[in-house]
Amino acid sequence: MAKFLTSARTVDMLGRQQIAGVPTAVSELFKNAYDAYATSVRADYFPDRRVLLIRDNGIGMTRDDFHTRWLTIGTDSKARDGQRALPLRPAGMPARVQMGEKGIGRLAIASIGPQLLLITRSLSPSANGDVVVALVQWSMFEVPGLTLDDVVVPVRLLDSASDLTREVILSMGDDIDNCLNALGDEVSSVRAAEIRDQLSLLDFDPQPLLRLHGPNLFDHAGSAFLVTPVRDELDAAMEVPDGRDDVAVSPFQRFLSGFTNTMLPDRPAPELGARFVLHTGGSALDLIEPGRFWEPEDFELTDHTIEGEFDKTGSFHGQVSIYGGQPVRFTEPWMAGRGRSTRCGPFKLRFGYVQGSASDSRLSAEDWALMTSKLQRIGGLYVYRDGIRVLPYGNADNDYLEIERRRTLNVGRFFFSYRRMFGAIEIDSDSNPSLQEKAGREGFRDNGAYRDFTDILKNFLVQIAANYFSTTDDRSDEWQVQRDRLKRRASSRAGQEKAEQRAREKFAGQLEKRMNYIESGRLSADLNATLAELDSALFSPNVELSANRRLELERDARRAMDDVAIALDFSKPAELALTSDQEREWLSYKKIAAKGKRELQTARDKATEFVERSEVDAASDAKAAASAARVKRVLATIDAAHAILLNLAADADATLVAMSAHVSELIVAEIGQFDTAMTDVRQILRGTVIKSNVEAELVERIREAENLHSSNISDLSRRSAQMMGDSGTAVERDIILLQEQVLDLQAQIDQNLELMQLGQAVQIVSHEFEASIKSVRAGLQRLSPWARNTPRLAPIVRDLRESFAHLDGYLRLFTPLQRRLYRQTVTITGEEIAEFIQRVYAERISRADLRLEVTSTFRSWRLTGYPSTFYPAFINLVDNAIHWAGAAHKTDGLILLDADESALYVRDNGPGVRPRDRDAIFERGFSRRRGGRGLGLALARELLARENWDLSLEDADGEGASFRLTPIGPG
Repeated sequence: MAKFLTSARTVDMLGRQQIAGVPTAVSELFKNAYDAYATSVRADYFPDRRVLLIRDNGIGMTRDDFHTRWLTIGTDSKARDGQRALPLRPAGMPARVQMGEKGIGRLAIASIGPQLLLITRSLSPSANGDVVVALVQWSMFEVPGLTLDDVVVPVRLLDSASDLTREVILSMGDDIDNCLNALGDEVSSVRAAEIRDQLSLLDFDPQPLLRLHGPNLFDHAGSAFLVTPVRDELDAAMEVPDGRDDVAVSPFQRFLSGFTNTMLPDRPAPELGARFVLHTGGSALDLIEPGRFWEPEDFELTDHTIEGEFDKTGSFHGQVSIYGGQPVRFTEPWMAGRGRSTRCGPFKLRFGYVQGSASDSRLSAEDWALMTSKLQRIGGLYVYRDGIRVLPYGNADNDYLEIERRRTLNVGRFFFSYRRMFGAIEIDSDSNPSLQEKAGREGFRDNGAYRDFTDILKNFLVQIAANYFSTTDDRSDEWQVQRDRLKRRASSRAGQEKAEQRAREKFAGQLEKRMNYIESGRLSADLNATLAELDSALFSPNVELSANRRLELERDARRAMDDVAIALDFSKPAELALTSDQEREWLSYKKIAAKGKRELQTARDKATEFVERSEVDAASDAKAAASAARVKRVLATIDAAHAILLNLAADADATLVAMSAHVSELIVAEIGQFDTAMTDVRQILRGTVIKSNVEAELVERIREAENLHSSNISDLSRRSAQMMGDSGTAVERDIILLQEQVLDLQAQIDQNLELMQLGQAVQIVSHEFEASIKSVRAGLQRLSPWARNTPRLAPIVRDLRESFAHLDGYLRLFTPLQRRLYRQTVTITGEEIAEFIQRVYAERISRADLRLEVTSTFRSWRLTGYPSTFYPAFINLVDNAIHWAGAAHKTDGLILLDADESALYVRDNGPGVRPRDRDAIFERGFSRRRGGRGLGLALARELLARENWDLSLEDADGEGASFRLTPIGPG
């Protein structure tokens, strides 16, 4: 009688050689955690040590479970029709649909690394808290000619996870080494040396790893899988493809993002939380944290949403919302099915879509840009079975519904783009049992159920595009009308903004010209020249002046001063909104213009004094002097009336800035008529003796003339204002305030654009460095086989790998400073902040001969927030401290990180902040540093304020500056 023998290589072929890749293998381990009723699974990867640790808080395994289940290929407990059930389920936890189908997913660990240290603690009371430890050397299963009976798997039973030591692990390694010795020539010397090199990597203390944050085996049941050395394929999977890093993610993140369905509203919370933490350069970054994936709130930032269910005949019943409008219910049949029951079964669909052009979208420019960036990273239609993602659907390179292929044929007809949509297709084991995954987990089997599934979805997307998003169907009217309205609004807004920009530029030019006129001293020079000329003409010793000549000299001097007055009476058009910089310039101008007006009034008074003194000198007797006094009063009345008219003219000019030149000419003509009339009066008065009753009559006539022309000017202004509309209404004032706020935001956007350009420059450098890293990594991969076969080369390659990992870690040092689009709050300690600062600035601080001191109070501080908010804030503060402390001290410069019960402090012993700069240092654009952009403190304060923290400058209590970071509310 014959029987099958099982080669050891069967394990390798069913596991490492069959699985689609390392990300898929990690996903399989996460699914195993789900099957074990875990609520949390966490992977920690240390690329510099080539170690991957995956832990869960599931039911764990007893020693018997390990032998009869884990080491049994094709475990029947996971078969759909199996008779054996899982041995235990946590109390109060509902039953879960098991994800594993063949019981071979655990073998995929071999694709991650050649040896596994398994530590598990069972929830079963019979286990008494014992911990089972096993060492699986996967390379043994690659040796040709060996059977499963030839390979040993050392197992230890410990009282506690605390008992797992370096010595215990090394003893299990010795068991495998003894097995190699026993096998003798059945294992080639090259392969035996390779396995022993791998075993040498087990010489480490496992306790620090087991005590990392996350699931632990000291107090709870669960399992831990420690893989070492991790294969280079994991690093390769984590690399971002060539191209723009800001719109790309690594294949690894693509595969593991959205492991559980967190994107749909009105769904229960996921039963399992998954994390994958990368430890490089002393920092820890979760590559798949929930904030990086789609969330229910993201559907509010779409233009169109579609939601519903496909029934057993493939007909869709649901609703569509276009441009956020009222949902419209509809039914779309699957015509190709002709009413038959589908082989795939019923399923649900919900997705959102964002228009490809900002001008076609209802979203704000900022929201559109954010959503576009996120769509380019992780857009797609994901498939979930029982709430767990089915790979690889949703990945950008897996257009399983041929959306982009159809779009390239006819953009107008096939509306949808895979890069502009996101959503979920929900199936379950009960309704869709025929949708079966391939053994390698690279998608569904290409059977009849899968062909129905994809055909139904393809047909639906084509029909919905034709019915609601085309130019030929009446049902598309709402989309066309809304899209055209948005385009017109964008075009109108652009035209209006251009006109306003031209008006602002014109105003800014005029403002600059007038400020230069005053600040350059030309105003003072013109007034002094006018006074000097008048003085010389009135008091020349060899010239006798007639009354008419004296009148002409005075008129010329006053006209020269009127020109100065017109320059000083420059006004801002009421309907014009200014940028913050222009508003600041305008306020500065008003201050120096007020000073100029005082100088002008002084010159006017002095001119009047010159004229009066000249008239007194010319008077021959007291009667003439008395008459001159009366003339003075009459002339003063004329001057006062003239000044009133000038003020009215200035006010009218400010109100009528947009009126035609004709109105301005009428106003000038009114003033000219008054001046002509008054010139006649002045000529009559010169050299004439008048009595008091004549004075009263003249004053009365002057008042009448003043009132007449004032009334004319006011009437012109009023009628012109009516033509322009009431520009002083509260609504317009509100509009102008809003416009000014928009301009401030645009200015901030411009500044943020500068930061983005700097960030892009850094990304370019980082990208080029990353390309070099890829070359080094590829070289190390090519060297690895030689190193395994050449003992003298092995330590050299190991040193190169460690140095390379250190360099790679420094490149990843700034990952906590990434943008805020995908993230969640974490606990941050003062110790972590201090270590981060020291890693970033250690060399610069040493080079500047400064000291960085951190108090114990600071190190013990704990806060909850986003690293991308707090790390950059401290980076900016310490950067400033290094600059100013280094500039003020050659040897004893100090930077201090301190804290008390209520706040954190960054202090230095530099020159401090000047009193007049205390408020300005937090304004964008203000900087006293040469070449500084004036953005660091402003951005730090703004970002902290969003997290309910305040950044302030403490009152100076000695030398240096002291910045205080204070929580001001919950956050």
